[in-house]
Amino acid sequence: MGQGFIVGMIFLGIPAIIGWIAKNYFAHQRFMKIIQLKAEMNARLLDRLGTDPGVLDVLKSDVQQKAFEVSLPELESRMPAFQSRVLTAAQAGLVLASLGAGLLFIRPNFTAGDAPEVLLVFGTIGVSLGIGAILASAAALVASRIWQNAEAR
Repeated sequence: MGQGFIVGMIFLGIPAIIGWIAKNYFAHQRFMKIIQLKAEMNARLLDRLGTDPGVLDVLKSDVQQKAFEVSLPELESRMPAFQSRVLTAAQAGLVLASLGAGLLFIRPNFTAGDAPEVLLVFGTIGVSLGIGAILASAAALVASRIWQNAEAR
């Protein structure tokens, strides 16, 4: 039964890793294509305008500089970085705690060899890491609230 578990994890893990790599690859390709198109647009615009001093002064203004900046709003975070880190830590903690509890729950079903002891060790580690991550995210959230209150004063 232990080998079936390992084979199942391999069949779930390998596609997940390949999917993650593909997602990051395509996101990078999209990012590079946007930058390339923006650079080509800027080069064409400057070629058409020429080197007239009046045009160059207009292009040096703050409003026109923003037109030439490469900003990718779809790649920016939708929430502040601190809140994103706290949420990620809480999610990871819940996943680890659930995984550890699941391993501890299925431990009595394995009776052959060292399987119960192995599941006990990994289940305990998973629950401990999960609870630790949840407590760390809660502590970070409390600390951020205290700092916000201190800055407001």
